[in-house]
Amino acid sequence: MKKLLAVVLLAAAMVAPAFAAKGDMSVNAKLGLGVNNNVFADISALGGPGFDYKFDMEMPVSLGAEFFYGLMDNLSVGLGVNYGLDSKSKSKDFMPLKVGTTNIYAAVKPEAKIDSNIFSSIYLIGQIGLAMGRAEFDVSGAPSLDIKSGLYLGFGIGTTIMDCIIVELVCSSANLTLEKGSMFPVDMDVQYTATTINVGYKFAL
Repeated sequence: MKKLLAVVLLAAAMVAPAFAAKGDMSVNAKLGLGVNNNVFADISALGGPGFDYKFDMEMPVSLGAEFFYGLMDNLSVGLGVNYGLDSKSKSKDFMPLKVGTTNIYAAVKPEAKIDSNIFSSIYLIGQIGLAMGRAEFDVSGAPSLDIKSGLYLGFGIGTTIMDCIIVELVCSSANLTLEKGSMFPVDMDVQYTATTINVGYKFAL
C-alpha cells in the first residue's frame, strides 16, 4: 500500500504543471498547534485486548505547505506535506515518550464562496497519504525505537479570510508500526491521532 501511495503522489506531482493554464493555482504555508494528540499502542500481540495503552501528548507545533489546483470554482485538488515537531507524552506511569510525524498527502477541498467583507469562503478538507513517524523514549540509555511508515488520513474544515488568510481545524490519524527489538518481541501497531488548529497564508499563483 505504501508503494501505491508513493506512486500516486509522484504521478500527481509530475502532471500538476500541465494544468497550469487550465485553472487557478495556489500555495498555502501553514503553522499548526496540536490541541488533542494521542498515541494508541495495540498490545494485543503481547497478550492485551488491543489498542489498550494510550499516551496523551503535549501540544506539538507543526509546519505545512500545500499546492492546490482548482478543477472548478468550488473544488480544488492538491498535494501537501506536514512536519510535526516532536512532542513528549504526559504519562507519569511509563517511560516518557517523544513522537513526531512527517506526512505527505494528496488533498481534496470542496469550497463554498461567502459574500462577506471579511470571510471569502468556507471549505472542507480531505487528505490521504503516507505517514513517516519518529519515536524514542525520552530517557538516557533507553533502547532505540524503529518505526515503519503507514497510512495517513486527515479531514476537517477551514475558512479563508480576505482571500489570503486561512484558518483550519483538522483531525488526522497516522497508522504506524513499531518494529520488534529489545523492547518488544513482535511488531506492534501504533496509531497517532491529532486535532490541529492551522493558521496560514494563501499565495495565489
